[in-house]
Amino acid sequence: MEHSPELTSSEVAALWGAYMQNSMSYYVVQHFSNVNEDNDLSEISQKALNNCDFVVKEVKNLFEKDNHAVPIGFTQEDINLEAQRVYSDLFALRYIKYMAAAGTAAAAALLEVLARNDVREFFSKTSQIFMELYNDSCDLLLKKGAFIRSPTIPPMEKAEYIHDTTFLSGLIGGHRPLTVIEMAHISKNTETNSIGRTFIAGFSQTANDPKVRKYMERGTEIAAKHETVFRDILIKEGVPLPSSWDSTISKSIEAPFSDKLMMFQIVSLNELSVSGYGASIGSSLRKDLSGHYTRLVAEILQYGNDGVKLMIENRWLEQPPQNVDREALRNRSN
Repeated sequence: MEHSPELTSSEVAALWGAYMQNSMSYYVVQHFSNVNEDNDLSEISQKALNNCDFVVKEVKNLFEKDNHAVPIGFTQEDINLEAQRVYSDLFALRYIKYMAAAGTAAAAALLEVLARNDVREFFSKTSQIFMELYNDSCDLLLKKGAFIRSPTIPPMEKAEYIHDTTFLSGLIGGHRPLTVIEMAHISKNTETNSIGRTFIAGFSQTANDPKVRKYMERGTEIAAKHETVFRDILIKEGVPLPSSWDSTISKSIEAPFSDKLMMFQIVSLNELSVSGYGASIGSSLRKDLSGHYTRLVAEILQYGNDGVKLMIENRWLEQPPQNVDREALRNRSN
């Protein structure tokens, strides 16, 4: 007999998340492509659109094959193609690079929990095409002299073991220099907050719902504060600061995206921030750094939770697939 296994919960979760993220990113990039004035960016924008379209269509096919409901996700109703530009072409390129990196990492990480051959093949292909997009984006940023590099350090003269527990100090008094691992996390978290701050600044002036605008204004303040915390750490260490992201925002108040899409984008960035801070806590041995991350992640969690409540209030938050409510079935006759 031919064995045809059903999708597991992990596979459904992976596919559902990929559909949501890529159906959203498709329309973000579509707006960027529509207002683009940089010929160098045209090919990469089209490749990003093709990648997102590939993911959405493949997930749809897999779900329909197994009789799973296809997510609502995002549609043409969530974009205004007549809207003027809000962000620069350079920011659009950096967004594509960031999106491609996130897509590559997510697809690769998910392979561990995937059993079915067709699902593994799909995510392997997804990882491959987004890695290619990431490399193309990096090459173009380097060509333009706009790639944001991490700080540099002098070459290490010799390898050695840690001698005592003072290596963990940092809360009170003197502390040892940052390791390259700690610097890498600080740089990555600075980048995440920079792109979030720029995005939210544009959203705060174009959102239609006053509550959404207020939420975005609060997010701008949080992202700026977190970015300052990370930059201050580097300054105190005497580490060269990485260049700032291009945060040019136009004066347009015409929304290119629906409030629903903007809120989902920010909730997604919140999730990436929490994930990044969690990884940083695990990799940072200096106690003062762990203290910073613990405090900041709590603030992001609260901000993200308030965003989820706002989306539910407006019926913008799509429910992920869930297990059968056995209790409701048992009580159906009561």
